[in-house]
Amino acid sequence: MMVAGALTPTLLVITLLTLALAVALLRRRLPHDEHSLPNEIDALLPQTQCAQCGYPGCMPYAEAVASGAAINLCPPGGPELVTQLRDLMGQDAPLEQLTTAQPETAVAVIDETKCIGCALCLPPCPVDAIVGANGFMHTIITQDCTGCELCIPACPVDCISLVNLPSAAAPQPAELAASSRGCINCAQCIDVCPRGLVPDQLFKLAQGAAWSAAAELGLQTCIECGLCDRVCPSNINLAEIFTQAKRIEAHQRQDRDHKVAIKQRYVDHQERSLQRSQSAQQRRAERLQRRRRSPAQIDEEQNQQGQRG
Repeated sequence: MMVAGALTPTLLVITLLTLALAVALLRRRLPHDEHSLPNEIDALLPQTQCAQCGYPGCMPYAEAVASGAAINLCPPGGPELVTQLRDLMGQDAPLEQLTTAQPETAVAVIDETKCIGCALCLPPCPVDAIVGANGFMHTIITQDCTGCELCIPACPVDCISLVNLPSAAAPQPAELAASSRGCINCAQCIDVCPRGLVPDQLFKLAQGAAWSAAAELGLQTCIECGLCDRVCPSNINLAEIFTQAKRIEAHQRQDRDHKVAIKQRYVDHQERSLQRSQSAQQRRAERLQRRRRSPAQIDEEQNQQGQRG
């Protein structure tokens, strides 16, 4: 009985360790949740894939930050990104001893009179924003260029430079009219809305800057007719607020879509680069194998080919 009593804690510890190992293995095999910390961090990154942070792309940097890397290593993200990462990870998120300047919007431009068509700038571009072929003039697709600068050192004739673009000011929320009072939930605006929307809820979401949630309630279908303004007993300038809210939501949605598109171009570029590398390695291995063949093997292969012919 004493032996059995002594073995019980040991068996319990072994069982718990076995369960912990099983859970760890299961988590490795399961696909990453889109709400996991690396994915949430990656969603905040600018997706320039410029490697200025010291990592080959935005997702590798996101994974490093989730594991404890500094949050201010992304120059294109600037101070705004550092603030967002601190909000996500807490005030104790690590920082390097450097300052992150607010970046300017820039794209690469090729001086077509100097371009020699060497195609050396094509492989470094992480999003395939350069169009050209050997012996022909190259050009850059401006809307796809992320300004990462990786193509500049690859050019042997220095015909690529960065050009700053004027940054379009993001739309700002409309201010509440001075004569407005708080919403009293009277629902009169709901009764008169020709699109069947709930203006009082849209107003509250707009006041809370919950633009995506407002879009889910049909914000973009608002025709800005102003009928809700006329019946509002609190004199809230609803139409003006909704007009600006629509612009802000559209601007943010366009920015998200652009980041998703650039990220997909980066993934496609990486896959093609890997395929090219594997094909080159296979060709080198085949050439080496041919060189290592003995004269007898070569004669035998030629005889086999002659018999087939």
